[in-house]
Amino acid sequence: MSKRSEVAYMKDAKAEGAVQTARRAKLLIVERKLISNRGHHHTQIAALTSLFPDHDVSLVVGEGYDGFLGVAAKQLDGRNFKLARLRTRLRYGTLPQRISAIIGMIKARRASLPVSGYGQSLAEVCQRIDLGPNDLIVIPTAELDSLESVRELWDLLGPSTPRIWLRFLSPQLGEQDELIRECRLREATAQLPDRIVLFSETEELAAYLRDKFGISIRGGFFLPCSMQIECPSQKSLADRTVFRIGIFGPPRLEKGSHRIASIVEEVKRRNEPDNGRRFEFVIQGAEEEFRNGGVYSGLAEFFEGKDGVLVSPSGDRLPPHVFRDIFASVDAILLPYDTSIYGLQGSGVVQDAVAARKPIIHTEGMSMNSFLRHGNAIAATTDLEFANAIHKMAEEHSSFLEGASRAAVACAILLWDSDSGPGVAV
Repeated sequence: MSKRSEVAYMKDAKAEGAVQTARRAKLLIVERKLISNRGHHHTQIAALTSLFPDHDVSLVVGEGYDGFLGVAAKQLDGRNFKLARLRTRLRYGTLPQRISAIIGMIKARRASLPVSGYGQSLAEVCQRIDLGPNDLIVIPTAELDSLESVRELWDLLGPSTPRIWLRFLSPQLGEQDELIRECRLREATAQLPDRIVLFSETEELAAYLRDKFGISIRGGFFLPCSMQIECPSQKSLADRTVFRIGIFGPPRLEKGSHRIASIVEEVKRRNEPDNGRRFEFVIQGAEEEFRNGGVYSGLAEFFEGKDGVLVSPSGDRLPPHVFRDIFASVDAILLPYDTSIYGLQGSGVVQDAVAARKPIIHTEGMSMNSFLRHGNAIAATTDLEFANAIHKMAEEHSSFLEGASRAAVACAILLWDSDSGPGVAV
């Protein structure tokens, strides 16, 4: 090579190196449950995007996605998950479960089953959009299907695999069969590559998984939900006589929705209308839930404000801006949740309440203690205790608002490390 050619070659190499150095990092968010502009899943996308402003963001979504956040890099096929589940039954199930899996294979006309729900699909996306070891994949609603899929991705791409963060929300990990769940988790976490990092939303869930399975996992991966942390103008009950209690989210057994009528009745019994205090329960739910046979049908007598207690249904499918306005209008949040579920699993409503500086009345033993220990909450167990807590919060509202402000500040202190992930709220 001549001297002139060598100089030209070096210049070209430097230019190419500069282009590679300037390449923006990429973030791939995998959210199978992202469907439309409702619930908490779309808020997780916005939160992750804001946490990585220097990354180009792409999405992998599941069936039913309506495209409201733009074209996804991949829409996963639900049939592959069903086939992968047959494989887990065949490997770890009881004899009847294995026989059922074999029958499922015959019906699907399959001689073999996929190793995971979407490991192959992730590999295809990584290669197509050029995701490499300096990029990041985040799965904010991870389950065992997710963990098995990224293990397969690692087997396919090896050292070229992007960094991967999985965020678990529930101790069931998407697998209802306890024995199969344990087998799947132990196999998927055996000799886990360093590039795959496990998180959970709550510290309580992380402690449970560490103690029960001996896996390495970090708790406290909180993502903002519908309400952003801000300083809204709030008035204590000294400024008005109606105390508004919010009950948000679709009614479910594990959320204690069936207890609301009894709690409202206890609030009425304790209330003394001649003291000028009134209570209003703002309840999110479909119209049929308030009719005969619905979980809230026992509240019908309070639609007109009986004995100083009013029930105001707010509808179940609220646009995000309407939900935020209604949430901001209440004085406290009521969460009579079942701790057999929510003792480990987190609640987006808790995060929304803390972000919006709303005091919380919750079941004793709920998770997310780091959000509930700042003088912003009262724990209760029985319906009468919940009613007493509502009266106490109304009487001492100014004090609980101060605690809610402290909780919001604590919620905002999340330590992030671009190499190892999020820290824990303090």
